[in-house]
Amino acid sequence: MKNINEISLLELSKYINSLRRILLKEGFFEHHLYLTTNYKIESTETFKIEDKLFLRYNPEPEIWAVGEVYDKFFWIDSLFRNEKKLTSIHKKEFTVVDIYLKEKDREQMISFFVKILENIEEELNLPKLSILPLEYIKYRDFKKEKLNKHNKYWLIVTDYPIEESFYDELNNLHNETKKFEIYFVSKREIIELAVGGNLGKNFNKKKFIKDEDKFVNKKVINQKFIGFGVGIERLIYIYKNIE
Repeated sequence: MKNINEISLLELSKYINSLRRILLKEGFFEHHLYLTTNYKIESTETFKIEDKLFLRYNPEPEIWAVGEVYDKFFWIDSLFRNEKKLTSIHKKEFTVVDIYLKEKDREQMISFFVKILENIEEELNLPKLSILPLEYIKYRDFKKEKLNKHNKYWLIVTDYPIEESFYDELNNLHNETKKFEIYFVSKREIIELAVGGNLGKNFNKKKFIKDEDKFVNKKVINQKFIGFGVGIERLIYIYKNIE
């Protein structure tokens, strides 16, 4: 498969149902969101429907609201981004599962990510990518180092600067946050699969929501949630392009 547009809706549905079964079995609450929003994230490639109505660009901040009631929750559905350039792993409409846990750290979330892979592989009879090694690298090194592409592995990029974040908790280091991303590395390509981080105040002056007090639940942000979102079409693409 050369392009994520080759993924059938039936195949996508199988992954979605598998993910949903895993999360519900683990006691997560599934939150429903409409696919339109009445806010815009500045500096994003959004589809505007009419005045103050946009196709959903991401589930934040509305998904955070259920954190007042549930310690772990998720959302699965379509997102829409008006991408100017589409590659083999980009779509203007794509599917994401967004997952949140309370009072967990990054390593625990990565372990849960691996557990999700293990369950999907068993249920859908997929290659065992869950056993591949995990390697960590800081964002500043990721941007300048040449990666080892001789072996397949999961790369966790950490310590993103404020300019690359969105409502991520600050690190102890100046101008860095607890945002992380998960990449799949192979001889063929490097694919960004998931984005995560600890919820915190948004310090990014370029990427923000105007009148955020109307939309952002500040109480939940202070309750030590960590989450990550996985692009499901990209996950399928990775499993179907293993060499």
